[in-house]
Amino acid sequence: MNSPRERMRALIERHQHTDRVTVGDHTSQLIQELAAETGADVLQVPSGSECLSWIVPDKWSVREGWVETLAGERIADYAWNPLWLKSYSSSFSGVVSRDELRAHVLSDPERPECLLYDYGAQYRFGPKTEWGFTMPHRLVESLSDAEYRVRIDVEFGAGAMEILDWMLPGELPDTIYIAAHSCHPAIVNDGLACIAVALELFRELATRQNRRWTYRLIVGPEYFAGAAFLARAQGVENLRYGFYLDMLGNGERLGFARSHSGDTYVDAITRGVLQRLAPDHLEAPFRGLWGNDEFFYDGPDFEIPSIALGRDRWPWYHTDRDDLAGCDFAQLEESLQVLREVVNVFEADRVITRNYRGPLYQSRHGLYFDPRENRAGYLALHDIQTLMDGTRSCLEIASALHLDYPFVNRFADALLERGLAESAPRPPKPERKFSPPPFPARKPHDPSITL
Repeated sequence: MNSPRERMRALIERHQHTDRVTVGDHTSQLIQELAAETGADVLQVPSGSECLSWIVPDKWSVREGWVETLAGERIADYAWNPLWLKSYSSSFSGVVSRDELRAHVLSDPERPECLLYDYGAQYRFGPKTEWGFTMPHRLVESLSDAEYRVRIDVEFGAGAMEILDWMLPGELPDTIYIAAHSCHPAIVNDGLACIAVALELFRELATRQNRRWTYRLIVGPEYFAGAAFLARAQGVENLRYGFYLDMLGNGERLGFARSHSGDTYVDAITRGVLQRLAPDHLEAPFRGLWGNDEFFYDGPDFEIPSIALGRDRWPWYHTDRDDLAGCDFAQLEESLQVLREVVNVFEADRVITRNYRGPLYQSRHGLYFDPRENRAGYLALHDIQTLMDGTRSCLEIASALHLDYPFVNRFADALLERGLAESAPRPPKPERKFSPPPFPARKPHDPSITL
């Protein structure tokens, strides 16, 4: 397995059918395998731990979970696919009526052939007392017997949520994190494929001898990992920017959701890279694409500008159709290339300071920029020179003038080659804090504001 595609496929194939929940054996097996392969640390957080305001749930272990007719015909079974059983279902054993069974089944008439991911119980605080299954809606509609036998045998107990923490130090302590979630049973694009992409990026980063920034890969169960990492990991104060990956191979077009502030350095980098590599990309406001742990990192008290990189909505979200056959590996490779280029910009972006005054007499220095190649850039050369005063980086100039970053970089190279400017790496700068958008004034006790 010498190619990124082969390694990504192998990882997904090994874990695609496993029951990856917040705290469970299969989730731990995934994290421990990745740690052994990479040498990364594993942050273990016991069940019941308070992390920020969140409580890590108990470990959930399933021995069996099925439904059959009284004649013994099995119609639903956790052993076929973990999605048949509601995650964090309680135990139950008995004969129930058809109507009672239906009351404990989640199905979707809009996707009648699909099993659904019924995830809610693992996120709701408190004892897990409800049992349940998911079934294809066409099966629910076909139920004709008066009674059915149900058997669910699960155990809740002490365990530990595990979070992969792979740090690659750079010259700067300032850190860019990449995150993906390890949960979602028997589902591929929604988590597992994103881990595969992130691993390939970090394998490549690990071979770089000179990294300017520090990079950190964070993989753990959705939401709970974000809370636990921020509450308990070392070096959180050095996190400067981040990317949360989701749904990177689902066949739809690539895009990103902006950071909470929406106009930070990482927003500009991501937008510029996608404009070059995926011109038809979509751009959404914060949490407007999918919405995951970025709302912890880029949320109250932390405000680490975080981008959600993913693809557009598709019909098989949270269903058994999100499987290996529904994962486009060419799109995973495209997503990997976008992340590579994002890293390249972080690493190479620089501040240019001209050492001449006034607009440059270009032909005197053997310079000529063909307006047919980039007319907007050509016309903006005056503005580029004005902004090359030592206060902005090439990326910041390109973003401010709505230009291609490579064009600004080429002009910077031309100046540097001729001794007409000096260059320095862009230093990390504080980002402005979130300021709320204007909303219509509300009365102090406006009844339309509810929780």
